[in-house]
Amino acid sequence: MFNRIEYKKSALAALKNNWPAACLIAIVCLLLIGISNMAGAIVSTCVGGILSVGIISTFINRISFSRFLESIEDHWLNALLGALWNFLWVFLWSLLFFIPGVVAAYSYSMMFFVLAENKKISAVKAMNISKILTNGHKADLFMMDLSFLGWMFLSCLTFGIGLIWLYPYKTMAKTYAYYDLKKMAFSQGTLTPADFEE
Repeated sequence: MFNRIEYKKSALAALKNNWPAACLIAIVCLLLIGISNMAGAIVSTCVGGILSVGIISTFINRISFSRFLESIEDHWLNALLGALWNFLWVFLWSLLFFIPGVVAAYSYSMMFFVLAENKKISAVKAMNISKILTNGHKADLFMMDLSFLGWMFLSCLTFGIGLIWLYPYKTMAKTYAYYDLKKMAFSQGTLTPADFEE
């Protein structure tokens, strides 16, 4: 059962002794994303995808800045291809209307988690796995995002400084959600461990 409250509690517990490294990573990510936004949507998407896979991989393994840099080095190409593939499909669905675009975005939202955990898996396969993982849970993921709106509001009041803590918190909570969705998919037989291999 999808339980966003437990994911958020687990995220805070995991970050309890790792806030300095997590916040340093967040600062770097937010700065790079801000700079890339000035270069246009495609560049911003590519940079965001690479950074997302990097931070997720770090949170899956060991929270440290050196591990973050290693994750970027290990995953950058597949993350780049994944970001472009994701952008293409969300864009195409958005041409139909705003709602299909949002639904597609949530359908593909676990794609970067799959890529972060399996650096040899292809972007196409990661997207297909994400669609299976999120099947029946897109509304849950949407409600989970809504549950962070209060923190987003506080971050705006602090001129974005609060994002330094919110970004790791939200990413870690979604990492726990990913693992639970994966566990549910295994128990339901919609996915097997072999699906996550190359």
